[in-house]
Amino acid sequence: MKKIYRNLKTAVLALGCMSLLLSSCSDFLDRNPHDFVSPEIFYKNESDCMMALAGVYWTLATDHVYGERYSNILSNTDDLSYYARLNQSGQVYTNSHNSSNNDIYQTWTQLYSGINNANVLLDNIDAANIPDAAVKNRIKGEAKFLRAYYHFLLVQSWYEVPIRTETVTDINNSSLAATPHAEAIDWIIKEMEDCIDLVDDSKYDLSPSHVKKTTVQGILARVCLWRAGSPSNGGKEFYEKAAKYAKAVYDSHKHKLYQGDIYAIWKNIASDKYDTEYNESMWEVEFIGTRVDGKFTYSRIGNTIGNWQENTSATGKGYAYGFYCGSLILWDLFEKNPGDLRRDLSMATYKLNTSDAAVYWKDTEIVTRRCGKYRREWTTTSPKEKNNDQINYPVLRYADVLLMLAEAENEAGKAPTDLAYDAINEVRERAGIDKV
Repeated sequence: MKKIYRNLKTAVLALGCMSLLLSSCSDFLDRNPHDFVSPEIFYKNESDCMMALAGVYWTLATDHVYGERYSNILSNTDDLSYYARLNQSGQVYTNSHNSSNNDIYQTWTQLYSGINNANVLLDNIDAANIPDAAVKNRIKGEAKFLRAYYHFLLVQSWYEVPIRTETVTDINNSSLAATPHAEAIDWIIKEMEDCIDLVDDSKYDLSPSHVKKTTVQGILARVCLWRAGSPSNGGKEFYEKAAKYAKAVYDSHKHKLYQGDIYAIWKNIASDKYDTEYNESMWEVEFIGTRVDGKFTYSRIGNTIGNWQENTSATGKGYAYGFYCGSLILWDLFEKNPGDLRRDLSMATYKLNTSDAAVYWKDTEIVTRRCGKYRREWTTTSPKEKNNDQINYPVLRYADVLLMLAEAENEAGKAPTDLAYDAINEVRERAGIDKV
């Protein structure tokens, strides 16, 4: 399942060496260096380019992006959840951070590192000996898409940021002015559109770790919805584009909602299992290892966010702080539709004590319920490490696409269409609530 990270260590070392080269002063040494690989001689064949591509993907699986900081610390405290830990002054997740906190800086830096890695690959891939043009185009398409996606995360978080399309070769002359918000989103959309026919449309259909055609279309729907509404206010043109790309996924018939068990997709994500029947999870960030043997990607998914579990034993079901709890606002939203099966998944009804026994929350302990989609009790790793596990992070699910399709169809025509009703009702029916 972890094919994309097979050559990760080699890729990171190679890209790190190239970064040293690209940022070095030309007059530092006159003699030829022998302790790093230059881009001009590294990119020789498909294998080299695939290692470099793994290095571009690597940004997703770092602690600064989906392993912890972007996915949890920067994104998870709003009106629907809160951080349930005392004495946390100076932290982003309590909205009290100051200049001594580096969480925001680390995410910013890691995303631009991923962008630069993509630029290095795109600058050099044409010189590589890859006889199959489709393979070369696929690698280009994935790198271009990831470069655009990292820019999108930056724009979402910082509003106006520099768009970097060239490799940084001199850190002392690397400053760029921020690109206006709407202009940046337009560039991101165009870049992603260019990737639609470059990326794979068959080989990776059942592999959510890889970017493929429906992945690009689904994320394009998300980006176009962002462009359509506030703050860039692109309006009808972009609602229509969002509907177009969401419908392309819908019409592909490659994805369905998992039926019969609302928990199944999350159990699959936790247990390192691909769902090849429904293929609902369209794009996942994959994590490997648990830190026990030193071979791992850093991830606190299931630990800082996830259900509360108190057993620290390496042979138990895993330890989880479960710092994030659902708010009363989230509870009330679920209560508007009695019988919504998603409520007890999203706000777990119990914690696991030190003996791995379930201790159920009282009716008066609503906001003590932890965010429950990520549960270490569902993982299959053994022995367990206290803080790290390999629960994947779902960036895009088919349920997301259906809801975006419904919204875009409704907004584009200023009224709900039959397709909008069909899309939203698929999600509602699976959740056990009435159609609209």
